Amino acid sequence: MAKYEPVDPTDHIAIPGPHDVSLLPLSEADLPDLMRWLHEPEVRQFWGKPDDTIEELREEYIEPDVYPAWGFVIELNGRGVGLIQYSHRYPDPDYYWDASIDILIGEPEARGHGAGIEAIRVLLRYLFEEKQLHRVTIDPEVGNPRGIHVYKRAGFRIDGILRHNDRIEGEYRDTQYLTILEDEWPAARAAWEHERGPLG
Repeated sequence: MAKYEPVDPTDHIAIPGPHDVSLLPLSEADLPDLMRWLHEPEVRQFWGKPDDTIEELREEYIEPDVYPAWGFVIELNGRGVGLIQYSHRYPDPDYYWDASIDILIGEPEARGHGAGIEAIRVLLRYLFEEKQLHRVTIDPEVGNPRGIHVYKRAGFRIDGILRHNDRIEGEYRDTQYLTILEDEWPAARAAWEHERGPLG
């Protein structure tokens, strides 16, 4: 097992991608775009009712709390199109070998063109190769087959269903639990290179 390094909440840097997607740290200037993305019907379907004000959005996505998340704007060919973030489910550094991720593509015209899977792969490479994590998880709703297909293509494996694991606008929903381990990342990286070319 690789030796992991505890994540510093102030360590929030841009993550360049090898192709046309890069990840830029979410900033105050990005909040209006994030507000607009969260109001998109296809996003709201899985993320729930968005915050009402920029201040509430700042508190949730930028200001640190007990469970800090490191949020990034997904930049496709120089334009922000969505959000991806990772977090540790426990504040105890002993659990920093494991992270969970979330993603949304907010710009409708950017959906279905590979921006999501590219952003996931860029973040996975960073988490496994730079941060030396052991496991990364994602838990989309079972009613999101397109997302589940993308996550499997990126290298995640289905572990099972978590019943009533989410609650969106008063409705309990089951989620599909998927994971990828550090010793599974090389094969996922090889598949990425087969599709897109050498990563450098």
